[in-house]
Amino acid sequence: MEIPSLETLKAKILVVDDQPENLHLLADALSGETYEVKGVINGAMALMVAKTVVPDLILLDVVMPGLSGYEVCEQLKTDKVTQKIPIIFLSASNDAVDRVKALSVGGVDYINKPFQVDEVLLRIKNQLKLQAAQQEILKFNIDLERRIQERTSQLEAANQDLKHEIEEREQLTKLLQESEEKLEGILNSLEEVVWSADVATNQLLFLNPAAQEVYGRPVEELLADPDLRLTSIHPEDRDRVTAAFASHIEINDIEYRVVQPSGDVRWVWERSRLIADSSGNSRRDGILSDITDRKQVETDLSYEAKHDSLTGLPNRAAFLDRVDRAINHSKTNPEYLFAILFIDLDRFKIVNDSLGHQVGDELLITVAKILTDCARNQDFVARLGGDEFTIVLHQIQTIEDAQAIAERINEQLAAPFQLQGHAVFTSASIGIVTGNAEYQDSAELLRNADLAMYRAKSLGKARHEVFNPEMYAETKELLTIETDLRQAIIQNQFILHYQPIISLNTDRIYGFEALLRWHHPTKGIIYPDKFLKVATETGLITAIGELVLRQACQQMSDWQAQYPASTNLKISINLASQQIKEPNFLGTLDRAIADSNLSGECLQLEIKEAMLMDYKSEIFDLFQQIQSRGIGLNIDDFGTGYLSLQYLKRFPINMLKTDRSFIEGMLQDRESFEIVKMIIALARTLKIGIIAEGIENLKQLKVLKTLNCEFGQGYLFSQPLDPESAEIFLEK
Repeated sequence: MEIPSLETLKAKILVVDDQPENLHLLADALSGETYEVKGVINGAMALMVAKTVVPDLILLDVVMPGLSGYEVCEQLKTDKVTQKIPIIFLSASNDAVDRVKALSVGGVDYINKPFQVDEVLLRIKNQLKLQAAQQEILKFNIDLERRIQERTSQLEAANQDLKHEIEEREQLTKLLQESEEKLEGILNSLEEVVWSADVATNQLLFLNPAAQEVYGRPVEELLADPDLRLTSIHPEDRDRVTAAFASHIEINDIEYRVVQPSGDVRWVWERSRLIADSSGNSRRDGILSDITDRKQVETDLSYEAKHDSLTGLPNRAAFLDRVDRAINHSKTNPEYLFAILFIDLDRFKIVNDSLGHQVGDELLITVAKILTDCARNQDFVARLGGDEFTIVLHQIQTIEDAQAIAERINEQLAAPFQLQGHAVFTSASIGIVTGNAEYQDSAELLRNADLAMYRAKSLGKARHEVFNPEMYAETKELLTIETDLRQAIIQNQFILHYQPIISLNTDRIYGFEALLRWHHPTKGIIYPDKFLKVATETGLITAIGELVLRQACQQMSDWQAQYPASTNLKISINLASQQIKEPNFLGTLDRAIADSNLSGECLQLEIKEAMLMDYKSEIFDLFQQIQSRGIGLNIDDFGTGYLSLQYLKRFPINMLKTDRSFIEGMLQDRESFEIVKMIIALARTLKIGIIAEGIENLKQLKVLKTLNCEFGQGYLFSQPLDPESAEIFLEK
């Protein structure tokens, strides 16, 4: 039987790439090499063609519409028809993680885009050579066994024709010799080392030329010395490999290191099979691949997986692992005490936004060095991500040791950093928590350190705080409030109370301010100071504000229908800054007015000074559109901010509402009195209304009337009332 050489084979290659230009480029190059090429543009077509044509090799793009290259490979490897087809991945990603993933799903090679055609052709040839060698060996063994059986049968049946038998044997011997020569040519062309050795003596029976690249020695030298192959194995691996070679396990897979005469170390993977002949002699046949590059990739990946690429510090995963080890150590050593510092840079976002990310990165690198310098040799400094760092302080005596390091850090950060021509200032908010055997895992410790850090930040930054259990309890309470708030919005648990606003000139009611209350199903009435901060931080204030707007408008409309004399009364509603920043706020406002059938002139929206100080043209345009609907705009708690008169003149403001603290103190404090007097005079000068909030006694009322204050609100007139009680003022 004549076995065709690799040069006469016309291999079928399937190219899968969603880019037509890549398909054409690869098809032209491969066709020029006498390959039979088929190209498809997506994973689904690749699966169908692969099962129909069964190509000898597949070039597979990783990123495609629909099925990705990894998903296509996984499906091919689960199908008996296509599972042995070698797959070479093509990808624009040079990420080591992507390379490892390609090999883990069954790929044999990984080529980066843009690729060099010569490199692609060479890798294809190597894979096809290896595949052809395996097929030739299998084909030869099957064919040889069949022929021997045929000849044996013929010899038994035709023993009388000895001459013919001799001729047949001579012909078979010649064929066997030719096949062996072809097989040897194939084996000698492989990059993998192919060997055969006697188990009893370790004597190599066959070794192809590829061994010289791995062992750094001539093949003849290895063949001449039975022990040289084993002595070339790294001392730490030698006993393990020797035992595997001498074992009676039929198939051995093993990885080990080979030390070359130059001292270079190569990692190899070896698979061998135990073969026993009829006389009881045994040999091992094996194939050995150089996996040094793969091992280096694994080492790099292991390092990258546990280190921050910017600062070189250990990363979050390495930090958590170190904390878990410290916790376990504390369980077996009761005297061992450690602490965690959670460090967050203050105002780092300002540096990034104003000076750029390059300066921000330099600042992070500089801070990383400062933290390393401030820590002790036995401590563990890590970067969690962004501007967050952590330090594991091993073997401290008391919490004061951790506090001293935290203070040292902020002392070092106090001086400006010269980065790319800029003087950059920063500081750190630091949370401290002590670790001991009571903790179960690193996540719990990190959470507590994080809570302490945020407490430090809330208390003014550039400081440290030590965790205490009350911090966690407060956080749980805030989480409970957030959860209950979300349920309250769904179940409409919010109600409004209404506090009358009185005209101080006529002593008649001018309108009401709608004040939010939360009717909790188990806790009863909850006032806004207990939940508005959480609602604001979570963004729920927008949904709550819309509920308040609709409910207040509807209530005033109902009152006007029930009490004809109330048609000119105003309803005042407080707005949060998030509400006016909503893109569709005007639509929400229009729907509330339209659905309630309330005139816009009866609605007044109360805003804080800070909303005007954060001046943007779109906010000015929004207020203009609100005014065009007849809706009034009032500034609540006026006098507590730093709003300039220029802003006050620019915006369409209808009324100023004094902060209640000035009204409370104006009879005892000359400064408060002068402020109230000035605000009233300012309102009259600007020809806008003025409401005094927090009037609680007749003396305050008398002074305000003397100052010509137009409107008043406070407990002297009425506390906030539910809708039914508020109707008393409408019936007068």
